Amino acid sequence: MSDETRAAGGRPAYPPGYDPVTHTYTPPIGPDGKPIYPEGYDPVTHRFTPPKREGATAAAEDDAAKCPVDHTQHPYHTAEPSYASDGSRRTMLVTGASRGIGHSIVRKFADQGWRIITISRHAFERTRCPWEAGPEDHVQCDLADREQVPLAMVDIKNRIGGGPLHALVNNAGISPKGPAGERLNSITTPMYTWMQVFHVNMLAPILLARGLFDELKRGRGSIVNITSVVGHRVHPFAGTAYATSKAALTSLTREMAADFAPHGIRVNAIAPGEIITDILSPGTEEKFLPLIPMRRLGRPEEVAELVHFLCSEASSYITGEEININGGQLL
Repeated sequence: MSDETRAAGGRPAYPPGYDPVTHTYTPPIGPDGKPIYPEGYDPVTHRFTPPKREGATAAAEDDAAKCPVDHTQHPYHTAEPSYASDGSRRTMLVTGASRGIGHSIVRKFADQGWRIITISRHAFERTRCPWEAGPEDHVQCDLADREQVPLAMVDIKNRIGGGPLHALVNNAGISPKGPAGERLNSITTPMYTWMQVFHVNMLAPILLARGLFDELKRGRGSIVNITSVVGHRVHPFAGTAYATSKAALTSLTREMAADFAPHGIRVNAIAPGEIITDILSPGTEEKFLPLIPMRRLGRPEEVAELVHFLCSEASSYITGEEININGGQLL
């Protein structure tokens, strides 16, 4: 990273409105009513990469590609551990934790002192905002692979070690596109894609909840299923398999809530609208801003705050609900 992109003391320099911890940016609004983005900022992923400078070395360019935040100074590395009423360390499992909403969920709970076990099809990346324990509590598993899930379950149970699990957040989700990036509808979606999407988006949540039932019961745990606004109406970008899998997960949440409640386990769902993550299609902001009463897209950390609420004592009498977080998109 060149000296031009660093502030005093050698730290990276960021544009006003940019949060280097969550990699999100709230842009100023220009005279034409449109957001003004700085050079190097990607409004789809909400990530900022300092622009390349002439004569920059390869090492400097590699440095810019890494997470620019000094996380040894971030509070969640020194957060006091959080303990349940029985004295056990609060422990959670999050799927799809390496990107977007899942990444923000991990950051939020780490800030609160939870022990977090993560699942992702990606290997743990030490350069991308590591959290406490890091690879020691990361399970690499492709939830679309029915042979990997049982093996991952054994690994997870060994990590918990017979103790309680206080929260399970089923965040992982996939939304495949066609060869040219087009939306796959009910006619064009291949059968294999249907099976793959439903295995990740709908079956994995119940397989994990059933497999970790004893641990969740010990912790009087909370299960949060991440559904979607597309489960309620046809969406111009989200494919049919994704939409119907999320609608099915909404229904599954109600069924699970009824079945798990007698055992002291709560089950709820959160249905995000247009949230800035890697899964968003190009053109989402332009198309949906006029349709959202709050006139902006959501941020992953806003969803993480709601997840934390549903896993806290403040929501101890809430189960079987799906909470929309979409800026009024469905009004």
